[in-house]
Amino acid sequence: MQQEIEQLKDSQAIANMVNSTAINVRQMEQGSLLISGENHQVVIYQSQLEQHLPTPPQPETKLGANPYKGLLAFQEEDCDRFFGRESQVQALWEQLRDRYQQDNQPRFLPVYGPSGSGKSSLVRGGLIPQLVRQPLPVWESAPIAVLVPGAHPLEALAAVLARIATDDPIPVAKSEEFLQVLQQEGEGEGLQERFTGLRKIAALLPNIHQSPLLVLVDQFEEIYTLCASEQEREAFLGNLLHAACDGSKQVGVVVTFRSDFLRELQRHPQFYRLFSEQGYLVSPLLPEELRRAIAKPAELAGHPLPEAVIDRLLLEMEGQENALPLLQFALTRIWEGLEAGVEAHETLEQIGGVGGALAGEARRLYETLEERDRILARRIFLGLVQLGEGTEDTRRRVAVSELISTPEEHQRVEAIIHKFAAPGVRFLAVAADQDQRETVEVAHEALIRNWEQLQEWIEDCRAALRQKRKIERSAQDWEAVGKSKGYLLQGRPLRDAREFFKQCNGETALSELAVDFVEKSQRKRKQNLYTQIALIGIFPTLLTIVSIHFLIITATQILLARENCSPTPILKTLLSYMHRTGYKKNFDGLYLCGKNMSGINLSDSELEESVFKNAKLSRANFNKSILYSADFRNAELINAQFYKAILGNADFRDADLEGAVLKEAYLDNAKLHGAILNNAILQDVNLENTVGLQEDQLQQAILCNTILPEILGKLPNNFGDKDCDKLKHKSL
Repeated sequence: MQQEIEQLKDSQAIANMVNSTAINVRQMEQGSLLISGENHQVVIYQSQLEQHLPTPPQPETKLGANPYKGLLAFQEEDCDRFFGRESQVQALWEQLRDRYQQDNQPRFLPVYGPSGSGKSSLVRGGLIPQLVRQPLPVWESAPIAVLVPGAHPLEALAAVLARIATDDPIPVAKSEEFLQVLQQEGEGEGLQERFTGLRKIAALLPNIHQSPLLVLVDQFEEIYTLCASEQEREAFLGNLLHAACDGSKQVGVVVTFRSDFLRELQRHPQFYRLFSEQGYLVSPLLPEELRRAIAKPAELAGHPLPEAVIDRLLLEMEGQENALPLLQFALTRIWEGLEAGVEAHETLEQIGGVGGALAGEARRLYETLEERDRILARRIFLGLVQLGEGTEDTRRRVAVSELISTPEEHQRVEAIIHKFAAPGVRFLAVAADQDQRETVEVAHEALIRNWEQLQEWIEDCRAALRQKRKIERSAQDWEAVGKSKGYLLQGRPLRDAREFFKQCNGETALSELAVDFVEKSQRKRKQNLYTQIALIGIFPTLLTIVSIHFLIITATQILLARENCSPTPILKTLLSYMHRTGYKKNFDGLYLCGKNMSGINLSDSELEESVFKNAKLSRANFNKSILYSADFRNAELINAQFYKAILGNADFRDADLEGAVLKEAYLDNAKLHGAILNNAILQDVNLENTVGLQEDQLQQAILCNTILPEILGKLPNNFGDKDCDKLKHKSL
């Protein structure tokens, strides 16, 4: 064994994988040496695999371990049972080689395709072992940093770099140090120029000149589905882009990405261009490749599958693109049947073929639970679904504590999770995050798509889940700032949360943290009310005036609580009164759908997530107001004022903005599909990251110092710098 390890060192075929502390040694069935494992272990592959394969064992040979992965993706240590993708693995290897050999090309390789197409398995079970078996010409060895972004991608990147730099599985201090370097923002204008931390850290790694760092970001779409911070998302992307484009060639980047999130990349044009020019689309397996993926693992594990069974599986996979997880799950069940003495074709009949295996087993497990535990199981699975916004629902990784509503539920929730995560089932995957908290996620989206019961639960609870998630996010923000009273709910958001708290059932019950958050918000509201009453007692002469004031406020809040689009004439007067008397900071979530508010003054107000759909708001004053995620769909906004307004994520689809003033407004990710912009003043505005903007709309607008979307970059402005003064009287 010592001699074999020395030979490995001589060939410099060591891949310094992340999470590396312990070493276990075993012999791969192909005859090559593999030092592998999970939970902080080093993976070492022999540089030259044996070219011949052993003769398939006879049927009477004792079965080996189950060679199929079920819903789990193939990992680096599974390379000895990863078949059918050989040509695609070689194509990826050649593309990565070309990135390094061409000086003017970023070393960035996006691997994308639909859910279930095998992206993660192709890279982790195929490309990474291939890079060790066949190192790139520029490499002597390859430190490979593998990470999944999660909710905090920059922290995940800092942690994996710290593990490589220190060889410590939990390098807390170094992770914090690296995080600060990755967060540092330079003075450049684009992402590539502003964030240089990854390149600086990589330059200090041992032997970096002979052993360039390869960063593999699996499930890259999580920067959009889970990461809520635009600032952290941009820093993460900027670090990857700068390092991949740096002339020193010390860092390469490979990402796997779900193709149905490609439109999200339009927020970052540089990355969108890289995907379109350099991306590798994972294609479905050809019939012969699929046959090899089915048959070869069984042969090597001691029991070749009958040709008739393979033929039926191939027939059932026709037209089932991106159903590889379903196939692997069915194969797992077939192998378990063989271990129990049941022939493969009998098991295939019992489970209902490729499509029926997954949903049937999930339903069977669910029905074995007691009724009270079924309620918890529904809450667990609903909590693990990321609700799509115009896209498919996807899986969501959460801390187990987020799924627990009361202390008495702890043990029962843990038991249910472990039941669905047990070996041989693995519908759920349990891990630990950077803070060593236990996390859980659905093993694959195939479960979400094919388990009809789960689909029904999602549809029944979709609206409630959105409300629950909104409260949970606010509670997490509150916890992140040390449970500051300033972050407690008030006004309309508190009323909504209180109503939800009263009505939510077992499936949508709030977590312990969120329950505490809502209760403390209610307590603070009562304290404020008592304070107001006490002040009234101290100043009896003002009692009548104050009473009238609060009656007006109460009446206004009652009207605002009615979520309908019918006209309410008195509401404009009441709102104007509230604005004048200082309540403009409590307008978040305002509901003015269909109301006539022409000429109203709501300047310098907090109106986040307010609804103005179909409202008449001509000449309305929103100057310097916060309107993040506000809904202005089909609203009449003729000559409305938005000077220095925060309009990020605002929805202006089909709105009439004729003559509106948007000078210095923040419009990042604003939706402008079909919006009328005739004579709208877009002065000192950045439109790069707006959505749905067309050239014909801008031709009708007045542009001055306007940054246009890259796809419209050649469109001339209506005004040059010398003419901007002509607009000043229109911009106040």
